[in-house]
Amino acid sequence: MNKLSKRSRFLAADLAFAAVFTLCGVLCALVYLYQSEAQTHQQSTIQLSIAKHDVAFFSHDIGLLMQDIDDNLKTLLDAAAHKPPQANTLRNALSNIPHLNSISLIDSQGKVITSTTAANVGRIIDFDASPVYPQASGDLLRIGPTYRGHDIADGIPLTDNAKSTPGHGFIPIIHTRLPEGNEQENTLVATLDLEYLLRRITNVPNVSATRIAVLRADGLRLFDTAATDIGLLLFERETVKRWQKGNLNDTKELTTEDSRHWIVADCLHPQLPIGVTWAVDHDGLLKDAVLKIQRNNMTIMLLMIIGMACMLFGYLFFRHTNRYQRERIARIEAQRSLLEGSLNACTSAIVITKPDGLIEWCNPAFSALTGYTAVEANGQYPSALSKSGKQDKAFYAHMWQTIRSGRIWRGELVNRRKDGSLYDELLTIAPALNSEGTIQHFIATKADFTQQKAARKELEIAHSHLNAVVENFPGSLVMEDLQSCIVLLNQNLFELLGLPGTEEYVLGKPVQPLMVFSSHIAENSQAFLDRIEELRAANHPSYGEEIHFKDGRWVERDFIPIRLHENLIGFLYIYRDISQRKRHARELWQLATSDPLTGIPNRRAFFESIEHERARLTRYSGEAAVLMIDIDHFKQINDTHGHAAGDAVLCHIVRQVRKLLRESDMLARLGGEEFAILLPQASREGAVGLAERVRKVLEENPLIYNDIPIHITASVGVTIMSHNDPNTDKTLSRADHALYEAKRNGRNRVEIN
Repeated sequence: MNKLSKRSRFLAADLAFAAVFTLCGVLCALVYLYQSEAQTHQQSTIQLSIAKHDVAFFSHDIGLLMQDIDDNLKTLLDAAAHKPPQANTLRNALSNIPHLNSISLIDSQGKVITSTTAANVGRIIDFDASPVYPQASGDLLRIGPTYRGHDIADGIPLTDNAKSTPGHGFIPIIHTRLPEGNEQENTLVATLDLEYLLRRITNVPNVSATRIAVLRADGLRLFDTAATDIGLLLFERETVKRWQKGNLNDTKELTTEDSRHWIVADCLHPQLPIGVTWAVDHDGLLKDAVLKIQRNNMTIMLLMIIGMACMLFGYLFFRHTNRYQRERIARIEAQRSLLEGSLNACTSAIVITKPDGLIEWCNPAFSALTGYTAVEANGQYPSALSKSGKQDKAFYAHMWQTIRSGRIWRGELVNRRKDGSLYDELLTIAPALNSEGTIQHFIATKADFTQQKAARKELEIAHSHLNAVVENFPGSLVMEDLQSCIVLLNQNLFELLGLPGTEEYVLGKPVQPLMVFSSHIAENSQAFLDRIEELRAANHPSYGEEIHFKDGRWVERDFIPIRLHENLIGFLYIYRDISQRKRHARELWQLATSDPLTGIPNRRAFFESIEHERARLTRYSGEAAVLMIDIDHFKQINDTHGHAAGDAVLCHIVRQVRKLLRESDMLARLGGEEFAILLPQASREGAVGLAERVRKVLEENPLIYNDIPIHITASVGVTIMSHNDPNTDKTLSRADHALYEAKRNGRNRVEIN
C-alpha cells in the first residue's frame, strides 16, 4: 500500500510539473507574438513617415532644379530682349549650367536656328508632345517627354510609360516668351542630362527607396531609378488621377497583384507640373528590423526556456538517478556478455595475455587450433605451448620490441599443436592500452593458413606458367583493365612496335601512353586512336583487323573483351605482323590477273573491270566503250617466223597500243592473239576514232625481228555499253559480233555494233 501511494505521489508531482511547464511555454509564445507584431507595426509607421519626408524632399529638389533651369532661360531671354541670342551667348550660359547637354533657340515652327551643339541646328521640336503650363505673364513653360539619345540631333521621344528609363537620355525644358508689341516670339530649349538626374537622386545618402520615378502632371513618366513594375505602374496611374483632383500627396502601404508588399508615397510640386513617386519593398526594408526584433524576443524566450529546461532536467535527473544507474549496469553487463559471446563465436583463435605474456583468456577456436583447452592454456606462456623451433631468437625479439612499443605486429610463423603436428599460422598481436597509455593486455589473433599458403604457392606456379605462355605466344599481347591500366603484355610487343624499355610501359601503368606511341607508328595516327575508342565503346570482339604502318608493314589486330563470370574485367589486344602474308597475297593476285607474256591484265581481270564499269553506269548513267581486237593471219606469222616471233609480235602490239590509251583505259589479253580494250566514259565517236588509230598504228609500224620486218594488221569490233545493258554478256556479244563483221568484210578494218 505504501509503495503504491509513493508511486502515486511521484506521478502527481510529474503531472503538476508538466502542466506548469506547458503553461509557461504558452505564455512565452503569446508574449513573443504580441511583441513582434507591435514592434513590426511601429517600424512600418516609421518607414511611412520616412517615405513621406523623402518624397517631399525629392519633389522639392527636382522642383528647384527645374526652376533654376527655367530662371536661367528667362535670364538669357532678358539679356537679348530685342535681339535673339547667338551661339556664343548660349555656350557661355551653358558653361555655368553643367547639368545641361545643350541650349537651343527655336523659331515659332519648332525649328532649331541656333544651338550650343551644331548638330542640333535644323532639327524640329514637336511642341505637341510637351503641353503648355501657364507661368508669369508673357512666359510659357513646357517639360518633356524624355528622349533617348545624347541631344536633339539623335533624340527619340519616349512616351510609353511601360518602358524603363534609357541608359542615355535627356529631358527638354522649353521656355517661350510671347511677343509684346513689336517683339518677336523667342523660345529656348534646354536639354537636361538624364544621367545627372539619376546620379542626383541615387547619390542622396540614407535613402532606401527601391524605385523613385519623376512624372509630369499629366502622368507621363520623365525618368525612374529602376525597372517598371506592373503593380507600381497601376499605382502611378491612380496617383495622377488624385493629383488632377487636387490631392497633391499621399503615403500608404500597397499590395500588388503579384503579392508583393510596398511602401509608396507621392508628391506633386505646388508650382511646377512635376511630381515624384517613391516606392520601397516593404518586406525587404523591414527584413533586418523584423529579424532584430525576432532575435531579441527569441533571446529572452530562449533564456526562459533554458531556465525551465534546467529545472525540468534537474527534477528528472534526481528523480530517476537510481533507475539510470541500474539500467547502466545492466547495459554494461549485456555488452560484456555480448563481447564475450562474440569472441567465443569467432572462427579465429583469440588469446588475451597479461603484459608479461601469460595467457589470461582464450576462446574455443584457440582450443580447436592448438588442441589445448582453456584450463590448460590459462596461466601458460604461448611459446611454451606451441613453439616449434622454426623461428630463431631474433624473430621473437623483434616481435616483443614492436608490441611493447605500443604498435601492432603482424607476421607468419610455424607453430606446433598439442599432438606435435606443425601448421602455418598468421599471427596479429595488438596492445590494449588504458586511458593513460599504459599496456594492460596483449590481444593475439591466430589463423591457420596452411592450406592458403599451399594454394598461394600453387598460384605462383600457375602464374609463372602463364608468364611462360604469354612470352612464348606467337604474337604481341597487351591487356588493359577497366581502369585503363596495363595488366598483361609480352616482350614481342616491344619488338613489334619498337617500344623503348622504360618504366612507362610496364604492368600497372596507364595504357594510354602505349596506345599513343602505337598510333605514331600507324599510317593514320588519329584513326588508330579513334578506332581503339570505338572498340572499347562497342565492347564486342573484333578479329583480323588490318593496320598499315608508316614503315610499310601490315599488322593484324584482334580485339577481345575479357569476362569473368559474365563480368567484364578488361580488354585484350593481339597484334601479328602479316607483312609477308600480304606480300604473298599481292603476288598471287598479280599472277592470277596478269598475262605472263605481255604483263597486261588477263581475261579474268578484264571481266571483273567490265563488271565494275557496268555497275557504275547503272548507278550514275553515262556510256563506255568496249573494243575487241584480233590479229589478222596470226597463225601465218607463227608458221613463217616461229612461235618466238609470234610472242614478240604480241608484245610489240601491246607497246604500240598503250601509247594511244588514257590512264583510265584498260588493255587486256583475252587469249591467243585476241585483245580487248575498256574505255570508261567514252562516246561512240571517240571509241570509233581510237579503234581506227589502233588499226592504223599496227599497220604502219611493223615489227623488225631478226632484221626482217613482220607486217601486222588487226580487225577491231566496237560496241557502246550503257546502263540499259542487262548484263556484260550482252555487251561482249555485241563486240564479238562487230569483230566478226570486220573479219568477214575483209579484215584490217573497224566495225561497230
